Amino acid sequence: MNLTPQQLLMLTQLTDSMFPSGGFVHSEGLETYVQPGEIESIEQVEAYLTTRLRYDWANQDMVAVHVAMSAYRDEDMPTIHVLDERLTAMKIAKETRLASSRVGRQTLRTILLLINTPFLEDYQQAISNKTCIGHQAIVFGVVCASQSIDPESALTAYAYNALSSQVSIALKLMRFGQTQAQQLLWHMQPKIADAVSHALSCQMDNMQSFVPSIDIHAMQHEYLFRRLFNS
Repeated sequence: MNLTPQQLLMLTQLTDSMFPSGGFVHSEGLETYVQPGEIESIEQVEAYLTTRLRYDWANQDMVAVHVAMSAYRDEDMPTIHVLDERLTAMKIAKETRLASSRVGRQTLRTILLLINTPFLEDYQQAISNKTCIGHQAIVFGVVCASQSIDPESALTAYAYNALSSQVSIALKLMRFGQTQAQQLLWHMQPKIADAVSHALSCQMDNMQSFVPSIDIHAMQHEYLFRRLFNS
C-alpha cells in the first residue's frame, strides 16, 4: 500500500461515518440476533463479525470491489453489468440486497458532486435506466479506481468500514462502551488482512457466499415486533 496524501484523504472521506451513504440505518440481520438474546456479549459480536468477514464479505463484496476496480481501469462497462447481476442474485435476503443497492446509489450520487469521470457517469446512467442496480461494493470499487487507489488499500478500507458500521449498530443495540468497541476493531485487524489477501486471490467466477444463518436472520428482521433499524 502506497497512498498519496490526496488518495488517503479521499479514502478517509469515503469511509467516514459523516459520509451520507445511509449505511448506518441497516443492521442486515444483526438486530434479529440481538433482540431475542442470540448475541448478548461483545465476544459473540466478534464471532459474528468474523464469520461475516471471512465467509461473506471476503468471498463476495470484497471480490466485487477489486473486480470493479479492474473494470474501471479497462473501461469495461459490460463486466460491471455482469458483476451487478451476480451480486443481485447472490444476495438472497431482500434486506441485504436492498441495503447494498441503497447505500451504493447514495454513495455514487454524492461522489458525483465531488468528482466526475465518464465511467462514473455511465454507471449512474445505467442505474437510472434500471439496467444496473448500483451495489455498494461496485460503487466503492469504481470510485477508488477513479482516484488510482491500489486494490489492497481499497479492500482494507472497505472491510474496516463494513466492520465499523456493524460495531456501531451493535453499540446501539447492546450494553458495551466505545472503548470495548475500539478493542474489538483492533482485534479484527489481522482478520481484515487475511480477508483482503483472500479476496485479492479471487476473481468474479470465484465469488460465493454461504452464511445461511445470517441470511435467514436478515429475512426475519422485517417481522420483528419492534425495530431500531430499517428492514
